Amino acid sequence: MSKLLEIKICGIKDKDSMNAALNNKANYVGLVFYKNSPRNISIELSKKLLIRRNSYTKIVVLTVDPDDILISNIIFNIQPDFLQLHGQETPERCKAIKTKFNISIIKGIGITNKEQLIYSTKKYGDVSDILLLDAPSSTLPGGNGTKFNWEVLKNYDYRKKWMLAGGLKFDNIKEAIKITNAPAIDVSSGVEVHKGIKDPKLIEQLIKKCKNI
Repeated sequence: MSKLLEIKICGIKDKDSMNAALNNKANYVGLVFYKNSPRNISIELSKKLLIRRNSYTKIVVLTVDPDDILISNIIFNIQPDFLQLHGQETPERCKAIKTKFNISIIKGIGITNKEQLIYSTKKYGDVSDILLLDAPSSTLPGGNGTKFNWEVLKNYDYRKKWMLAGGLKFDNIKEAIKITNAPAIDVSSGVEVHKGIKDPKLIEQLIKKCKNI
């Protein structure tokens, strides 16, 4: 995979999709722990899928406003490389989680305009290891297949790593990277045949295309 572009496949919950992500060297695999999501997964199934875990692909657990009990359970059973906070977590809460559990944080943020982008970057930049910039949603956080105005991210200058999310798929990845120059992308609905149901072939095709961007 290109050193200039990392890819995260989020919302995996079956063996074939996990294998497709691992075999094609996705940089990150995301597991969703949010009961209202069609991609929600259990601890038990997660452990089965992670039997083939390797040292290359980082495991990300996505949560929405998690309490400490859930976080403890996830860390004890899964030992993720990153915890993705995709709710209304404040910078103070992000910092508290990062410190208490000694885990790297990805903070998901819905972006609507340049002003909000600048404000959110300042707000969460110091307490996050990676910022994930997504389309805002009034329903489910993340994985809604909705893209936002990528022009907002033109010339975005952020000293840490960040990921572009929101409606990314095989047909628009190249355009998205050209406009935003994103160092990493997060794809969920763009490799699904139905909401919450991944297609291993689409995962393979998308990752291979990213290698050539």
